[in-house]
Amino acid sequence: MGLFLKKKGVNILICPVVIQYTVMIKEIRTVEFVVLPTSKAKARKMFQIAGACRYVWNHFREKNLADYQAFRNGKGQRPQTSFFSLALEFTKLRHETDWLRELPANPVKRTLKYFADALEEAMKGKKGFSKPKSRAKATPSFTIARDSGTFKIKKRNNKYSLLYIPKIGWVEITRRGGNPWEKGTPKQIVLRHDGHRWRAFVFYEVEVEKRPYDGAVLGVDMNVRQIATSDGHSYSLPDLEKKEKRRKWYQRKMARQVKGSSRRKDTKRKLAKVSRKIANIRKDWIHQTTKEIAEKCGTVIVEDLKVKNMTASAKGTIENPGKNVKQKAGLNRAMLDTAFGGIRKNLEYKCGRLVKVNPAHTSQTCSECGHVDKENRKTQARFLCVNCGFAYNADTNAAMNIRRLGMAQLHGEGSGISTVPMNREIDTRLPYG
Repeated sequence: MGLFLKKKGVNILICPVVIQYTVMIKEIRTVEFVVLPTSKAKARKMFQIAGACRYVWNHFREKNLADYQAFRNGKGQRPQTSFFSLALEFTKLRHETDWLRELPANPVKRTLKYFADALEEAMKGKKGFSKPKSRAKATPSFTIARDSGTFKIKKRNNKYSLLYIPKIGWVEITRRGGNPWEKGTPKQIVLRHDGHRWRAFVFYEVEVEKRPYDGAVLGVDMNVRQIATSDGHSYSLPDLEKKEKRRKWYQRKMARQVKGSSRRKDTKRKLAKVSRKIANIRKDWIHQTTKEIAEKCGTVIVEDLKVKNMTASAKGTIENPGKNVKQKAGLNRAMLDTAFGGIRKNLEYKCGRLVKVNPAHTSQTCSECGHVDKENRKTQARFLCVNCGFAYNADTNAAMNIRRLGMAQLHGEGSGISTVPMNREIDTRLPYG
């Protein structure tokens, strides 16, 4: 509406001007590239750097193991856990080791940053002491930080870019679809070999528009191999049964073969290829699903699931053996395949706000009348309230309860979001039959 002013018999309408401010925030975005070393010498040098990182990790682990055990037993002083103190010791080690001086110092020294964090968590009792890294099991990788300006990235054409690695030179990197954050500032790069080729994960600092809170709220229920939303949509993980069977077949075959033989190496290479395909399918599904959910609303509510406790083994001990161990192991694999943590992580940075609620009784509560009873959900797919007779899809009903709990939590925090009952918000749902 505007304001009318009357001047000499003429009505003048003054319209208000609405100014919308765009809030830009800085965030970190990761872009994955495929590395093309262009020569065997450069590829060999990258493996040497990864081996040096593994050597430095094991060297400092052995050096601090005795001090750690003495400190835990109350017989010694607390070991130095800062990256600065470990870096000073690394400088002495590098001057005493000839082959280390032939490799770039920054990526090898960066290993001690991860070791310092692991040692600090061990000192606080959050985790155990770090394990040694073997050549056979550890994934070849190394990290280059931007703080000392040790790597460079420049665009070659629409398909390829060039990456400069110290003491290796320029290597080609490529990505299908190009670089979405080309104008960002690269802060760090992680190079990792996946068993087939080298991949570069470049961490860009970019300015993105902060998504405004539009008032739309969506509840998300994460189930085994699928997730459901409170608006009636469900997203199922692609069928991986054939690839899972193929992977188990290669695992059994490799277990029967002689270690170190050429045939075992060939089977291991095929096993890695199948596992890589499964991981890529799951990762793509997570990104596509979370993107679609994030486009619907700015606030997403999920359950605060303790995945580590949920996927604990049921085998028990010799004195108290567990029950249904094989069935529980299969359920654990299915839950880990769904990647609850990955879904939450993607929703957290794609949506404007992520709210976690207590998951207790969300699947047993009727979203229509609020009655809680385990008899409401006798099957995995169908929900039938024993109190009011409301029938609906079980996962969607749980998502609606999650949304209601999240709205109540937001209302208690003073966000101003109204907690309208679900049956007034969704008027298009049909009885489940």
